[in-house]
Amino acid sequence: MNPYVKSYYEKLQYYEELIMEDLANLVAVRSVYDEKSAGPSAPFGSGVRQAFDQMIRIMERDGFFHEDFGGYALHSELGTGEEIVGILAHLDIVPEGNIEDWTFDPFTLTDHDGHLYGRGVNDDKAPLLAAYYAMKILRDLQIPLKRKIRLIVGGAEETTWECMDHYFRYNPQPVMAFSPDGDFPIVNGEKGVIQGTMSFYGGDVRTDVAVHTLLVIKSEKQYGFICESLTAKFFSQKPDELVSLLQGADQVTISGKEVTALYRGEKTLSRNPHKGKNAFYKFANDFIGVEGLNENSSKFTRLTESFLLDDVFGKKIGLFLEDPKMGLSTFGIPFVAYDGNTFEIAFDYRFPKGQTFHSALETLETFSSRNRLSLSIEKTKEHLYVDPGSELIGVLKKAYEEVTGENAHCLTKGGISYARALENGVAFGPTFEGDCPNTHKPNECIRIETFYKAIIIYCEALRLLAS
Repeated sequence: MNPYVKSYYEKLQYYEELIMEDLANLVAVRSVYDEKSAGPSAPFGSGVRQAFDQMIRIMERDGFFHEDFGGYALHSELGTGEEIVGILAHLDIVPEGNIEDWTFDPFTLTDHDGHLYGRGVNDDKAPLLAAYYAMKILRDLQIPLKRKIRLIVGGAEETTWECMDHYFRYNPQPVMAFSPDGDFPIVNGEKGVIQGTMSFYGGDVRTDVAVHTLLVIKSEKQYGFICESLTAKFFSQKPDELVSLLQGADQVTISGKEVTALYRGEKTLSRNPHKGKNAFYKFANDFIGVEGLNENSSKFTRLTESFLLDDVFGKKIGLFLEDPKMGLSTFGIPFVAYDGNTFEIAFDYRFPKGQTFHSALETLETFSSRNRLSLSIEKTKEHLYVDPGSELIGVLKKAYEEVTGENAHCLTKGGISYARALENGVAFGPTFEGDCPNTHKPNECIRIETFYKAIIIYCEALRLLAS
């Protein structure tokens, strides 16, 4: 075994109890973006500010230099070199969702069956601490460094990214960096992102001109997941006939001439729409088979059948792309809504290199224009790709292989990490193949073995990058 790696493990054993205490204190803070409680030094609300303060207490306890940039970001440093090796992590979290879906309290760190549970424990509080303790171990071992190591902590990674915009307005880019907010071995590719809606006016609803009239479609308006649950309400002159056509529904109720159908899918990240069942697709397969619908629904039916149904790659709209190094594009449907006047269809498009935001947007605009849809764009990110032959990738591969004894390869993911804020950076751990961290879902977790192994890998990666 590499003698450095042996020393890292010895130091880690000494700190195990303190690491757990620090992680428990961070997980206890509900650091969700909250505009209502925003104020001086708390641009993202009181929860994120509390998490920053807790992290600062840890840094001060350990005697690390730190600087707070108005509550947008903070950093801590090891070494004095002119060049900077960066680690970008975040303390903000997504909301916990329905508390009844959790087995354990989301804001109490729980050790169960070899895993640690809690909101933010995988994304990104334990990984942040893994990098921090790697710095601490290197300092304890007095390993000589030629470059300064800087841990950069943001407060709005899950929302606006104002944190990194603000931080890099006043600070230089690292020469090389990684974000502990992805997968091992190395995520050198992150797909581009366009999220938005296509909508159109369907006309006023009349219940006296058709056998079956669509009244309402409801599903949760969020972009993180594909459509998990959808409710459709109809007015029908022949309710029993309509019920017989809604074969894919999980629940159907009749109240006089009103028929309500509930469709359930699976809680699947919208960046991976191919990995779960979409409630909208279940509904659409029934809906396009219903005869005698009101004319208001005809355009929606045509759009659904011709361009959206069962297409998780964007082929029907003309957005499909396959890159030999970054893989396939994906096209997820996070929600669909109809309020009796306007149909609204949300999309989450992820694309590899070979496609750009501008070319994808042009395709979406052309499609919307041809079909008389109103296009609204909510979020965009260009793709990230770092050459596998780069110095950064070479060093990270070496560190990973020294610790694990396994070959390191590069991955492409649909997710978004702080690596996109860097001129020379990638996502690097902490999730290993086979882990199931439930990111952004109930019962978010990290394996204790994963957590500890990540610390050792980060120790070696930072030593090699900085020396």
